[in-house]
Amino acid sequence: RAQQLLAWVYQHNVFEFQAMTNLPAELRQQLEQEMVILTGREIIRRESQDGTIKILIEFETDSAPTPRQVETVLIPDDKRHTACLSTQFGCPLKCAFCATGQGPFQGNLQAGQIVEQALRFQKYLKMKGQRLSHVVFMGMGEPFLNYEATLKAARILNASWGLRISARRITISTSGLPETIRRLADEALPFNLAISLHSPWQEKRKEIMPLAAKYPLTSILEAAVYYFEKTGREVTLEYLMIPGFNLSWNDARKLASLARKIRANVNLIPYNPVDPSSFRSPRPAEIIKFVNWLRQLGINTHVRRSRGKDIEAACGQLRQKRLDKPKD
Repeated sequence: RAQQLLAWVYQHNVFEFQAMTNLPAELRQQLEQEMVILTGREIIRRESQDGTIKILIEFETDSAPTPRQVETVLIPDDKRHTACLSTQFGCPLKCAFCATGQGPFQGNLQAGQIVEQALRFQKYLKMKGQRLSHVVFMGMGEPFLNYEATLKAARILNASWGLRISARRITISTSGLPETIRRLADEALPFNLAISLHSPWQEKRKEIMPLAAKYPLTSILEAAVYYFEKTGREVTLEYLMIPGFNLSWNDARKLASLARKIRANVNLIPYNPVDPSSFRSPRPAEIIKFVNWLRQLGINTHVRRSRGKDIEAACGQLRQKRLDKPKD
């Protein structure tokens, strides 16, 4: 019976027990009385002009008198459909460039609450004859500060009885917790690892990422080498492009040197506006110049397209916004 129930939820995306017609009526009635599949409540759904969808979900929690909220994003790109999942209610890291850290940190999501974000998007895509193809743990929160729940969710999304998303299409991003990078390496799981670098210089990282004061860049890079040696999987260095801060020729040379040392790819992310902030988005010419420098230095470099900026769903823009209203 468990296999039948899992098939209804993950393969057929049916979340109402009475619709699970191959289960006995008595069992359906019992399940309906004792449990619920989707525990959250969708508060707001907004769709960008480019097709990106952002959902605000509210979850009741035993540890809080009021519900807690989290934003999650679906990014469609031709035949590729990526869910950007959140792992925490807010974020305790308080990075200067990120909207999530501006709000209160209210704790960790459970594995089921993380998976539910993907299930909601899969249900939506199934109605259009499509399916979720990729998952990135890059929404609200630091996944490695909620390690157990994040890994459990990733395993469920990958499982043959789950959403059956290839492990090579699941990416876990971290701001850089060396011990946890090593722990993930020891799990010997084929998930992708992305490290939020944002500057190749330790002192400059500390200016925008308070966590950098606790974890020196050298220790993060050593952990990245360990990850590659244990898994054979290349790490991706995520690099937020901030004009006047990290886009000089010296930045490019240093970044290329670090990437070569740990055999990493570089994923460039044009900064998306966050209010309030003194940073600005890079101009197309600034992006092209920096990309060309890295490629001339022999680094495998990609630029992430900014999606969903008009609904504040782009990288770094997620936050808890109960009073947020759809734009006309």
